[in-house]
Amino acid sequence: MLQNSFGMWPTMKTKDAPQGIVGFKFAHALLVGDHRTAHALLSEELKREYPEPRLKEEFESMMTLANPVEEAGLPDIEVMDNGDPSLDEKGWAYVAIWTEAVTITAKAFGDEYLIAERIWGRP
Repeated sequence: MLQNSFGMWPTMKTKDAPQGIVGFKFAHALLVGDHRTAHALLSEELKREYPEPRLKEEFESMMTLANPVEEAGLPDIEVMDNGDPSLDEKGWAYVAIWTEAVTITAKAFGDEYLIAERIWGRP
């Protein structure tokens, strides 16, 4: 671990941490229309609250606000590095999709990480 004036900083980038990997997989699955895979990445509580049709509807609604990238294909997905290392420790990741985003918190459920909290859109 590296140290700065605020204390210890993780050397792992958010995109390589469990929450970054889960957040990227979630965003990618939604972008390609694989709502089953995206739904499977949710905790049991969120699965009940957001059945696949609702998950699809909310994502599509958010994406109507996005400014598309001019390139052909899927929009870029970027897991942003957290400026506050305590956010990484809490399993928090900000996943940018074009000009929109999904903020997730991933937690370990057994031996897999799942999304326990999710917020659509830019802050």
